Amino acid sequence: MAVQVIEGDITKVRADVVVNAANTQLIHGGGVARAIAQAAGPELEAASREAGFVPLGSFAVTPAGNLPAKVVVHIPTIDYTTNQRISLDALRSVWRSVLSWARKEGHRSLAVPLLGAGVVGLPEAEVEQLLAEEATRFPSLSVTIVRKR
Repeated sequence: MAVQVIEGDITKVRADVVVNAANTQLIHGGGVARAIAQAAGPELEAASREAGFVPLGSFAVTPAGNLPAKVVVHIPTIDYTTNQRISLDALRSVWRSVLSWARKEGHRSLAVPLLGAGVVGLPEAEVEQLLAEEATRFPSLSVTIVRKR
């Protein structure tokens, strides 16, 4: 399939999997995490509370609620309790794990923001390149990289 980059609202992109740039506590208080949580509704918030702590370099899956998706994959990019932030290498590894998981689970499409390019401070161009490079290793998946407007 293909990798495409668009500018827009990730909560409006139709995909099997929406990827969220989360914090390790899965508290969706700002940025893309807040937008996704608000659009998804209380089901996502409840599932996030139930999932609890997710360390950097890991991911969690919750229902998508009201989003036009099947599930949301939360990739923590910051731990506010320790102020640790994900590195580009760790991001590459966890993104590869998410793509592998998605393929194994039979998902065909993912929408992903520029993970870590907000408050975490990773360079947007490098994040976009990393996401695209890894996605091309999974030709059965269609990946939409969503830049905010």
